Amino acid sequence: MSRVRLFMAASVDGYIATADGCLDWLEPYDGSDFGYDRLMAEVEVVVVGRTTFDLIAGFPAWPYPGKRVVVLTHRPLLSPPAGVECHAGDVAALTERLRRQCSADIFIDGGAQTVRAFLDADLIDHLDLFTIPILLGQGIPRFLPSRRRTSLRLADSETMAQGVVRSTYLRP
Repeated sequence: MSRVRLFMAASVDGYIATADGCLDWLEPYDGSDFGYDRLMAEVEVVVVGRTTFDLIAGFPAWPYPGKRVVVLTHRPLLSPPAGVECHAGDVAALTERLRRQCSADIFIDGGAQTVRAFLDADLIDHLDLFTIPILLGQGIPRFLPSRRRTSLRLADSETMAQGVVRSTYLRP
């Protein structure tokens, strides 16, 4: 069965972006191999929230060539790239449908509200969390607050290039 995976970087103080959504603090790590290419080789579908989609739609190059992309949104997309579809319903129903249709993994690529929806529905099986050695002081948190407690099992931890720490957690 397809795994639902999270692959996410955050500052030491737990922020994935500055308060205005800026990611420039990650630029010194561009080009470093933290396993993203391997992840993309193992996934068939990428799920993103609307805010994340609007951000990446402005990138010079589409970050998911050849991948099916599902955007969680209630609003229509204007001229989406090939392979992009919308989903406005429940994430559990979406996950069930994707698991039936996919032979490879499903990657949840944010943002914070999308990640929280999948965590609250207990749908994420595999979390690769990267801690970047910087303190942002404020910004968008890696995980939004929740009333749900989620137990995880640490499967691996590794110090990588430039002091980045990768921690891999699995749902028990």
